[in-house]
Amino acid sequence: MSFESSKSKGRIATLLIVLLPILSAIVYVPLYVFRLSTSNVLYLSVVLSALSYVGYILFLVAMHGLSKVYNDAKIFKNSLYGFTASIVGAIAFTVSIYAFLIPILDQLTAYATSPGTVPPLSIVISFLQVMVFVWIGGSVLTAINGFFYRRAFYALAEKSGEGNFRTAGLLMILGGALTILFVGTLIVFIGWIFAAMGFFSMKPKPTQAYPLPPQEVPTQAIAQKKQCPNCGAENSIDAIYCSHCGNKAS
Repeated sequence: MSFESSKSKGRIATLLIVLLPILSAIVYVPLYVFRLSTSNVLYLSVVLSALSYVGYILFLVAMHGLSKVYNDAKIFKNSLYGFTASIVGAIAFTVSIYAFLIPILDQLTAYATSPGTVPPLSIVISFLQVMVFVWIGGSVLTAINGFFYRRAFYALAEKSGEGNFRTAGLLMILGGALTILFVGTLIVFIGWIFAAMGFFSMKPKPTQAYPLPPQEVPTQAIAQKKQCPNCGAENSIDAIYCSHCGNKAS
């Protein structure tokens, strides 16, 4: 895979990763305005999350190509490990939503739409338990994800000389560590913006210049004259007698 092809895939991938969450936020506004059910909103969230993973897969393909261009396996391997952590997190999140969260939310919605009814304490506690599990589990997996993405972006920054990748790696690990405090998600998002900037501004790998071999000087150009052993006058190289004293020149 060529440098330009890998760079183009990286550009498209990071744009998908950055723009899809913005699109999600825009779509959710009319959903709440029209008062659709919470389960429908969650279904849409899962669909948009699945679409965002198209960007992550394309990003993985781009990093694989760049690891070949720069001959550094760390670029792809750490990207793969980070992607695997995000896949595990996505599967756990999806299972938690469909198996636990949606049934509880449907019950809470039924109580909320019935005037004068209060949901039982057991349902509220179950809801809080699921949310804490998703929160802590997601934070741990995001921290692991950020650790490996930081290593991948640092390796790419070292090989390409593009500083935006180093900034992206720093924000990835910082955001992963702070996900448990909610602000980490925003920091990771900003990290992907810097990654996109890196793909748009990175330059091709410079070709190595090799020094040219020194040119040989013809031996005829070195000795054009010879001195007379009798008087020291200079004569041509093929002279038999000295042009000055008349004796033999050699």
